[in-house]
Amino acid sequence: MGLPLNWRRLALLGLVLPYLISGVMKALDFAGAQAEVIGLLGDTAVAPITAAVVALQLGGSALLLRGGRLAWLGGVALAVFTLAATFLAHRWWPLPPGPARAHAFNGFWEHIALTAALLYVALVEARA
Repeated sequence: MGLPLNWRRLALLGLVLPYLISGVMKALDFAGAQAEVIGLLGDTAVAPITAAVVALQLGGSALLLRGGRLAWLGGVALAVFTLAATFLAHRWWPLPPGPARAHAFNGFWEHIALTAALLYVALVEARA
């Protein structure tokens, strides 16, 4: 038995809200978003990569929230993005023991869990 439609949408909104907020904030402060990309990847093709991140965050979220036959694609896209970003932004292993390492370690595993949740939703949506 599935969730009623309004509960399903509310649960999906909770799952994608970080991506919606991040995508909107990056779009509103594109220069700041580019600085974030430079910090993670260097200064090669910054504008196109930043634009792609915004499009992926907003587009993947919209696909999941809308539902339908392409909803699974939104879940997979956000999961792949999250996994890649996790290994770039939450690198805890090179840090010395202490609060910064603990914070990065926790963030890493929280994002791994988020990746798994997105993949699960993608599988459920693909069967719907």
